Amino acid sequence: MYFKERRQKMKNRIISLVLCVIMTFSIASVLSGCGGNGNQAFVIMTDNLDGLFNPFYSTSASDGTIVSMTQIGMLTSGIDENGDAVVAFGPDEAVVTLDYASSYDSTEQSENPDKTGVTTYTFVIKNGLKFSDGEPLTIEDVLFNMYVYLDPVYTGSSTMYSTDILGLGQYRTQQNLSGGASGDEWLTNAARDRASNRIKELINVFEQTAKTPSGGYSTTEAKMRDALKAWTLSEGYKQAVSNNPSSVTVDQLIKDYDKTLELFKKELESDYESAKEAYTEEPYKSHGFDEITSFMYMEGYVTVKFGDKDGKPNADKNVIKEVHRDYPDNIKTKEDAVKYVYDSKINSELHIILSAWATAQELQTLYMAKAKEVILKENTADGEMAFPNISGIVSLGHTTSVESVVVNGNTYKIAHEHNENGTPKNEGEYDVLQIKINGVDPKAVWNFSFAVAPQHYYAEGYTVDIKNNNFGVDYGSFDFMTDSIQSQRNVTVPMGAGAYMATNNKNADTVTGTEFFSSNVVYFKANPYFEESLEASLAEDSTVDYKVNINKVRYQIVPANDALTMLQSGTVHYVTPQLTKDNAAILDSIKSKGYQQIAVDQLGYGYIGINAGLIPNIYLRRAIMAAMDTSLALQYYDAGTAEQIFWPMSTVSWAYPKDDNGNNKQTNGHSYPYIRFDEAKAIENIKSLMSQAYNHTMSYSDKDLKVTFTIAGSDLTDHPTYQVFQTAAKLLNECGWDVEVIADTQALTKLSTGSLAVWAAAWGTTVDPDMYQVYHKNSNASSVKAWGYNQILANESAYWMEMDILNNMSEIIDDARETDVQADRTALYEQAMGYVLDLAVELPVYQRKQLYAYNANVIDSSSFPTELNPYSTPLDRLWEIKFNEGASTGGTGGSGLVVGICLGVVALGGAATAAVIVYKKKRKHGYVIPISEIDAVDLDAYYALYNKKR
Repeated sequence: MYFKERRQKMKNRIISLVLCVIMTFSIASVLSGCGGNGNQAFVIMTDNLDGLFNPFYSTSASDGTIVSMTQIGMLTSGIDENGDAVVAFGPDEAVVTLDYASSYDSTEQSENPDKTGVTTYTFVIKNGLKFSDGEPLTIEDVLFNMYVYLDPVYTGSSTMYSTDILGLGQYRTQQNLSGGASGDEWLTNAARDRASNRIKELINVFEQTAKTPSGGYSTTEAKMRDALKAWTLSEGYKQAVSNNPSSVTVDQLIKDYDKTLELFKKELESDYESAKEAYTEEPYKSHGFDEITSFMYMEGYVTVKFGDKDGKPNADKNVIKEVHRDYPDNIKTKEDAVKYVYDSKINSELHIILSAWATAQELQTLYMAKAKEVILKENTADGEMAFPNISGIVSLGHTTSVESVVVNGNTYKIAHEHNENGTPKNEGEYDVLQIKINGVDPKAVWNFSFAVAPQHYYAEGYTVDIKNNNFGVDYGSFDFMTDSIQSQRNVTVPMGAGAYMATNNKNADTVTGTEFFSSNVVYFKANPYFEESLEASLAEDSTVDYKVNINKVRYQIVPANDALTMLQSGTVHYVTPQLTKDNAAILDSIKSKGYQQIAVDQLGYGYIGINAGLIPNIYLRRAIMAAMDTSLALQYYDAGTAEQIFWPMSTVSWAYPKDDNGNNKQTNGHSYPYIRFDEAKAIENIKSLMSQAYNHTMSYSDKDLKVTFTIAGSDLTDHPTYQVFQTAAKLLNECGWDVEVIADTQALTKLSTGSLAVWAAAWGTTVDPDMYQVYHKNSNASSVKAWGYNQILANESAYWMEMDILNNMSEIIDDARETDVQADRTALYEQAMGYVLDLAVELPVYQRKQLYAYNANVIDSSSFPTELNPYSTPLDRLWEIKFNEGASTGGTGGSGLVVGICLGVVALGGAATAAVIVYKKKRKHGYVIPISEIDAVDLDAYYALYNKKR
């Protein structure tokens, strides 16, 4: 009877509270801040996300930031007394390495005849480290990561493979080659040829099936499938697919056709998203350019007649005289529009899709990886690897008898016995990794500072046995990379030993990708093992604290132009807006309200990129550069916070060229970028370069002068390069070009597939000025796809000028890696940057300051690092950041939580939500129960949930 009466009283209390909710709406924002820091979420702004949250394959900077929340690296960076970046490690750093040293021995025999001596890197691995699922982080995980990055089939952006590690060339090619680079180049070139043959096979089927008497192409998907079934496969195709050519059937060619259709459909869907914001300004806005018209215009199904200017028809891009829609009137939805273009293109232009669209680049990358696997199997006799490991990468406790090592004066006993989970068996013993490289390479140590991801997660089902050359990977396997390392889970939910782990809006331990990243919010919670893992290595008198102060963190997508508005509304607590004049004024005006700012020099710079694959004539690319007045970009920023640059490198780097007085060098041996812009001179240069273009091997036609300049984002005008592009478009159009400037929300994604012709973006550069990843001809990074390297390397005779430049530039980049003398490296990089400008794929624009702004009413300013520099951010040690005691976090950021002694409406899931707040008298706790969580009809459920949440 007692419990029944108590339950009834609870029901009555709940009903009263539900009614009270309606009356207390106005005090929601105050009450939502009640409670302790442990249950509030720190909400951080992020740019658009691709959702590729994989430590091995993420490409965009924003995706990389999300991944880094869950990871710790082998090493991190610090600053020496000269302000230069140096490696940092040890108990006081959240890294894997307890102690580290490198040494060069000129008398040790190098495997590379072009180099002298050997450099040895020694890493002592910390004991007691754990991933966020409680599994130990051991040397098995370290080696697993290295063998993924160094696998010949790996296609991510890491360039660890470019380091001349002893035995790496033999391992990657399974041939006894001296030096790693030559073997790699041979394998890559052979794979590229086979991948091209594979794509050409499908083109040949289409051209033979779809050819019409008039010279065009027209077919149907059904006819193509019939033709594929009857096709006789070429030997080149078979050798691209399998090392057992006789086993290859047309079933594989049909799968290739299906893959092409799948990728093309995705590309069109991405184009549609881009088109939504591309033509929202005048003169398109007043001519009915809704998202469907914009998409159809982008795909060539809308004809626009522009105004006349100076007697030239169609020359005034500010005036539209006529719009003709060349598609059916019944297309009313995104699905209709995409299907119409899809059906039309695959039936009449499949050969173009397979050669000029981004789909072709994606297929080339996939097929090259598969071709490498085929070639490697051809080099492997009876399935046995001639070189089962990389001789220069050694776990001393597994494959040597060395008892101890001395590193920086400290003696470490090496673990030779291990538990089943890979941890050292005996207390006081350590695993030690040694890496040997031929000669010297100042960039190598930064290549070895990779994040250590868990083998048991990213290669689930594979085992590690270091003594028997099993490193948890399937060597040279295309399927392993795509199905295991890049499984759906592994690309959408990151896992590691970092301060935070993936969660969802309910704070669950195990989540799916759609829960982790949902409605523009990414959810994190503190890694329960982070503190104990890292403090295990600390000395007893250490003052370092690895306690995670804020338990819940959210990253919320916020457009840069809305950053300060969202900050003031309380939706987010920390933002990274552009340091524009307007933003500087706003921040000054709200400083008294508790909003603070931090500005440091950015380790990076703004640039304009040009794709040589889409604009193949080198003189036309140079003409585009000659039209750019890059000084206009400075008008976007607050005075004194940005400067014009003339070399493709951040001025923060010690390698940026200097003049005799030690100032940043302006002259670069080219007419672009202009030190002082003169319109008449620019037009003269444009016309001169167009004349050279016409006489060049490739020549050009009017269609080559139709070019789109792309600005990343949704707001065309809110970008530093907008005026630069508009002015250049005006000059080029006066010279007979057809240039449009558009915004594209998918631009950064498209860069990774090489599908933009001309774009504006910014680099976030590395601590070392090494140019390999971004410019070397053998780089696998996404940047070289954006430059059009794939097309250049696949058509060397047509791109003979570019090949000459690439070969010279790549040789110099290699030379700069073979010395650690800064003056020598600086001189070499100046030469290499001159070749970048010759190639006309990148035009440097500006160096700026990076702005951070935060709500100091919520965030404890004293918990930020006391010293900041271009090599770090205020959030580098995020676990140390604290809320102010008793502060209200204001907005929700998708946090979905409010606790404390409160009554009223709370903000849940990004919106104000009616909720029941149960408060137990004489107890210092309360419980928020969103009405959406329970059946409003069954009030017994309230009571049950209340007891459960207790």
